[in-house]
Amino acid sequence: MIDKSQYYHGAAIMSLLQDKNLSLTRKGLLGYVVNNKVFAFFKYRTNPRTPWIFIFDQEDVERCSAMNLEYEGVIVGLICGGDGVCWITWKEASELLDLKPGRITLRRKHGESYGVFGQVMNLKRKIPVSRWATIISDLKI
Repeated sequence: MIDKSQYYHGAAIMSLLQDKNLSLTRKGLLGYVVNNKVFAFFKYRTNPRTPWIFIFDQEDVERCSAMNLEYEGVIVGLICGGDGVCWITWKEASELLDLKPGRITLRRKHGESYGVFGQVMNLKRKIPVSRWATIISDLKI
């Protein structure tokens, strides 16, 4: 039987592999290393409809912060059931959480981009479903 996390992580991995310039070089704890430079951290929710609420505990915050020191950047793939994957940088996520345990909520109307809402602030812009294609270059690596 396929583990549920493998099933949902597969959706995020496929979105990354669609870009011929990206390659997954190894698996890490709750994520993967992309191009030997960036750590991709995944969280998933199974509900099929908006809103999707992602809980970041102390361990998640510490892990992403440590990976951000070890690699040139961290991207966070927030897997929204069968709807899609919202990609944000760890810098964006850490600002939403104020580097503390908390939650990030995503909302999306049909055919629109993801609205991203954090504990202490919200992202001012919406995140398009297709952001995976530019997320690595957004880190300026």
